[in-house]
Amino acid sequence: MNDVKKIIYTALAVCLVLCGCKNKDDVNSLFKEVVVNRNMALTDAPHSPACTIDIQVKYLDEKSIRAERINNTIEQRIFNLQQLSMQQAVDAFVKQYADSYRENMMPLYRDDQHDTERQGWYEYQYKLGTTVTPGLNDAIVYRVELMTYEGGAHPNHQTMVMNFDADSGQLLKLNDIFVTGYEQPLCDMLLSELMRKTNSKNMDELHDKGYLMTMDLYVPDNYILGTKDVTFHYNPYEIAPYATGDTELTISYGQLKAIMKKQ
Repeated sequence: MNDVKKIIYTALAVCLVLCGCKNKDDVNSLFKEVVVNRNMALTDAPHSPACTIDIQVKYLDEKSIRAERINNTIEQRIFNLQQLSMQQAVDAFVKQYADSYRENMMPLYRDDQHDTERQGWYEYQYKLGTTVTPGLNDAIVYRVELMTYEGGAHPNHQTMVMNFDADSGQLLKLNDIFVTGYEQPLCDMLLSELMRKTNSKNMDELHDKGYLMTMDLYVPDNYILGTKDVTFHYNPYEIAPYATGDTELTISYGQLKAIMKKQ
């Protein structure tokens, strides 16, 4: 009898794992992607500086109202464009970015082209990638990772997250998830988590580590509506200096229960 129970429990465990994988695969199977890799020289001269653009952007591949809403939101948020196919939006953005690079950099490069130490100032990079994962109540969590380098001391990194209702395709906002007046209780939870994560006992210790030097902690619109918790994402410079990198603070749904709307 015990052997039979073991077999049943093992089968159930395997089934749960497969169902979890299937859920993630099902979300990704709904999306296709546009991929563009371009390298555009600033001039026709040998060893000219260049602008490198690498884009991989996912879009919902179906004819429906929800696909239209999701894809339009993605286009607007990433490229500041709307009502185009994703391929058209990517092509339009690449052309706009390349034209701006040449128009703005060419006059400056004419004066610096013989200065080898300044060559790196004109090597531009734009790299964008996207991922899709399932979230709370089958929400679609769409994450964008962007790296740009346009001269200067270092590249810039930015993460952007959009959470979509799986049925309607509407972008989920904080007011859709939390009750009225959620801001202060949630902010208190985030501050406690930041102190725990940085091993800080008080605000002075947080300041010593570079956090919240010129601002108070706030609830960001950049959040990952996960299946077990919500992760709030702060990009470099938002609550800490560039060297600190990204800061992610995760709060479980158990902690958030009192301020969440019924899902």
